[in-house]
Amino acid sequence: REQLPGWQQFTENNRGRDVEVLSVAMDAQGADKARPYVEKARTQFVTVIDQANLLGDLYGFKAIPNGFLIDEQGVVRYKRLGGFDIRRRETAEVVERWLAGPSLDESLDEAEQALGAEHSRANTLFREGFDLYRDGKVEEAIARWRDGVELEPDNYIIRKQVWAVENPEKFYEGDVDYSWQREQMEKGL
Repeated sequence: REQLPGWQQFTENNRGRDVEVLSVAMDAQGADKARPYVEKARTQFVTVIDQANLLGDLYGFKAIPNGFLIDEQGVVRYKRLGGFDIRRRETAEVVERWLAGPSLDESLDEAEQALGAEHSRANTLFREGFDLYRDGKVEEAIARWRDGVELEPDNYIIRKQVWAVENPEKFYEGDVDYSWQREQMEKGL
């Protein structure tokens, strides 16, 4: 959310170059929760919503922001899980190298390859919870999501969905309260 203005500036600075930005919001509560942030940043690139965390399961991430550089043939040439923020010098340098000649073929690090069955199972529990949430069974959904967090404690995509549903004021009323999130982590919640 906080990064959208940076990516909008990148888009404006690179108009006329052969590059497109696509952002994906990870929010089980849907587009209405992400829309105010997109509108505030006045983005001119597409933002889609992944309510069911399908991308987290497919690409093996447990937190955001992530970055994927994809060539014209649709081949992922670069993948960075976590910390992919255009405001960071290292991210800007990678993107500039990509724009100069999209030949970055970065291999996955061992941590990404080490994702096991618990990651897939946690994401299955998330999708089951999402179905319950969509059917109005909020408490059952949260219980299913908590089962996913218990199975994979470092899955912040799932953890933050629980927090956002239970404490919307910490996420959707102004700035996201990251200090509150750190406190929750310290408490083991």
